[in-house]
Amino acid sequence: MSQKPILFGVGGLVVGSVFGFLLGGQASEGRVGAALERALAPSQEAEAEAASAQQEAMTAQQETLAAMQERLAALEEAMPEGGASAEDVQSAVSEQLAGFEESLSARLAELSEATQSQAENLRGSLDELASGLEQSARVAAAAVASNGGGGGGGATEGMEVTEPLTVGQTALFAEGGVRAFVSRINAQAGSVRLSINGETTEIGVGGAAPVSIEAGDCSVAVMGLESEGVTLGSDCSDAQPSGAMEGDAEAAGSAPPAPEEGFGVGEVAQLADGALRVFVSGMAQDGTAARIAVNGVTTQVVGSGESVEVQSGEQSCTVTVTGVGDGMVGLEGACG
Repeated sequence: MSQKPILFGVGGLVVGSVFGFLLGGQASEGRVGAALERALAPSQEAEAEAASAQQEAMTAQQETLAAMQERLAALEEAMPEGGASAEDVQSAVSEQLAGFEESLSARLAELSEATQSQAENLRGSLDELASGLEQSARVAAAAVASNGGGGGGGATEGMEVTEPLTVGQTALFAEGGVRAFVSRINAQAGSVRLSINGETTEIGVGGAAPVSIEAGDCSVAVMGLESEGVTLGSDCSDAQPSGAMEGDAEAAGSAPPAPEEGFGVGEVAQLADGALRVFVSGMAQDGTAARIAVNGVTTQVVGSGESVEVQSGEQSCTVTVTGVGDGMVGLEGACG
């Protein structure tokens, strides 16, 4: 607040009092002094109040500045105590990441082991399935090959197929030389437990179990599984010892070389644009002959390099065994 108005007012009051006293001639020196004191008293009080207010303002500013300095000091003290530097934060994050990487690596290793175990189990199951399918090829694959082929009357010749059997029943093949007892049927899993000539085996639908009898090697296959029971099939009635093929092919002379490409035992070759389905049932160890079934399950021994004529619908066809060896039979077919 400006003090000039107060001073001008006080000055005017003093001058007026002096002039009045001089003009009236009634004031003495004591009265002049008293008048001056009374006139100056308000200005002195105002000046004192202004000085006090200014001092209070300065004190308040000093207190505010001191408080700010205290806060800054507290912050500076708090940073080392509770705060974290950039290096500390980076170190903590690195430790957490390292722990996470170790945990992730451990989980991935466990997952890899589990996956590898599952893959091995699956590979084993596939190997068993492939083995079973190879054994059942004499029955199942040959039966499929007979569909749509020529000579429907001969399609079931040499193959025995049962009616649906339930648990506790026995199927007889090869005039009783092969006995297959049904001990369990698992319809949900699609498998059957059989006791074949005293040996227990678990077979899935489409699978087969090998059987050895005096006449030769054959198989018993699970042809189908329905609510009525399980249907079994076998080619054991048509089994022939391997020596029979060699004896039938003695007149064939020197055998052609082994084929570079061919079909193994249990495989089906589709020739002449699918008109011929040739099932490889066996082969002579000396490579002189092969036992095959053409568009059916009736097998015949064909010497290496020889041909057989068959009828496929209205077509006359020829199947040639081009070579036998290295576990394969070379086949060619043509229809005209």
